[in-house]
Amino acid sequence: MAFGVSLYSCVESTELSENEMENIALRAWMELNRPDLLDNYQPQGGYYVDLLDEGHPDSLPVRHNDAWVWFDVTCRDLKGNVVLSRNDEIAQMQNSYTSHTHYAPYFLYCGVDNTSMPEGTYMSIRNKLKIGNKEYAARYGTKMRLYLPSSIAGGDAGMSGDGGYEGQYSLDENRPMIIDVQIWGHVNNPLAYEDQWVRSFATANGGIAPVSKDEESKKSAALRRSYYRVGAPTRAQEEQEAIIYDNKWRLAVDSIAGLYINYKYTPRQALVYDCLGQDTLIYKDQTVYNRGKLYGQKSVAQLDKEIEEVLIKRFGEGLNPAEAEPTDSVTEVNVWYITRKLDGFIIDTNIPEVQKIVYDDYVDSGDEGDPLEFKISDNLDDNSLVDAWKYAIPQMKLGAWNAILTVSSNAYGATGVSGSKTTSSSSDYADYYNYYNYYNSYYGNGYYNNYYNGYYGGYGGMMGGYGGYGDYGYGYGGYGDYYYNNYYNSYYYNQMYNNSYYTDDTTSTTTVTTEVQPYSPLLWQVYLEPRE
Repeated sequence: MAFGVSLYSCVESTELSENEMENIALRAWMELNRPDLLDNYQPQGGYYVDLLDEGHPDSLPVRHNDAWVWFDVTCRDLKGNVVLSRNDEIAQMQNSYTSHTHYAPYFLYCGVDNTSMPEGTYMSIRNKLKIGNKEYAARYGTKMRLYLPSSIAGGDAGMSGDGGYEGQYSLDENRPMIIDVQIWGHVNNPLAYEDQWVRSFATANGGIAPVSKDEESKKSAALRRSYYRVGAPTRAQEEQEAIIYDNKWRLAVDSIAGLYINYKYTPRQALVYDCLGQDTLIYKDQTVYNRGKLYGQKSVAQLDKEIEEVLIKRFGEGLNPAEAEPTDSVTEVNVWYITRKLDGFIIDTNIPEVQKIVYDDYVDSGDEGDPLEFKISDNLDDNSLVDAWKYAIPQMKLGAWNAILTVSSNAYGATGVSGSKTTSSSSDYADYYNYYNYYNSYYGNGYYNNYYNGYYGGYGGMMGGYGGYGDYGYGYGGYGDYYYNNYYNSYYYNQMYNNSYYTDDTTSTTTVTTEVQPYSPLLWQVYLEPRE
């Protein structure tokens, strides 16, 4: 009996947890395959780092402040099988590429508290790294390869990509992972940065109408009066409207900053996307998209020329807005649109001729497409659309071309939209890098509005007294509401971002939802017509 007790005590004292056993196994793998990295072991997290490029020495480390970071990742298992990648070339090799996917670095929050990033990636970017007998901190240009135990990689849930970012394999639960990470830069105030981008874009494409309190208020008042005018305009009204309807970008509503309309936009106007000055905040090709099968072969300017031809053929040149009927002359309008990132990438469109140009899975059904129905009403909530549309479309004219330009607060804000690819035979995909709905709750009433009030609270003085965005809340729910938000975004996109559907002989349906990153400014090219 005494012997039995002694034996039991011995077994009890040497029993290892699953994490401890995995760490031992990972070290054994490193000793066999990468013995040169044993001195780069990181005690906090229990992982190894291969520093491939130190980056720009004059750039501040990410850990210097709370920041939002642009970074590329490619995730593999220990055999080298890809499970997730933001790279379009790898996606094509892995047969996961879609023309609906915007292949660009992640843009995620990386602060003192980790609220949005997988733990291992967060640790490597945020903490000081032990590289041999030296310390190093990640910064702009840093490239590193991480060898992570599952406890800070996928954990019990494993790992897989989605929305065109997935590989041929999924990482099973409790398996180590190799991640290639490249840092493209970081900002401390994303609202200020996207505002700079929007204003630079507007300046490069016609300019921003000057905002003086007296003159602009008179023009805005005249514009509003023209919507309710009865009978032919007077000569004075025509002269006033001729000034208003120039090729400059004007605030859609006086009290909402960052939301502009170009009333004289036409598809014949060549848009300039390369408008940001070169600095260490910009990743390669950030302002002009040139990745993937289509954009990698044709420039955005070439694509715009092809799109211009089909738009003009179908809708014509459009009326002069000074001569067109206001939207409030009808109760409902049809909206034809193209939704774009400010690098030229087309997120979505409901115009079949444009879909045929940009989507490699387009199936020509012979119909003319489905216009979006917009109700003209004093109640903004009558249309379940982004705020940019609610405020801008009532200011436009029927039968005329317009363009809407906005910062993210009038679109998808700090949450963005998670990219996804689903089929009728599968209800869900693991999506560990897209924690948008989780940090949506975290930032919705706290950090996000701190950016809001801190930056746009003083925006009125800068814009000549035109106020800020107000105290919008983006609290659609936390991580526990993940499926609710996926449903919400799916419902939303079925109305506005009508993503591609295609079927095979088994009637299996695949739906691709294009990712919209947090703090993404957007551009809409819009044509309005009365709804019969």
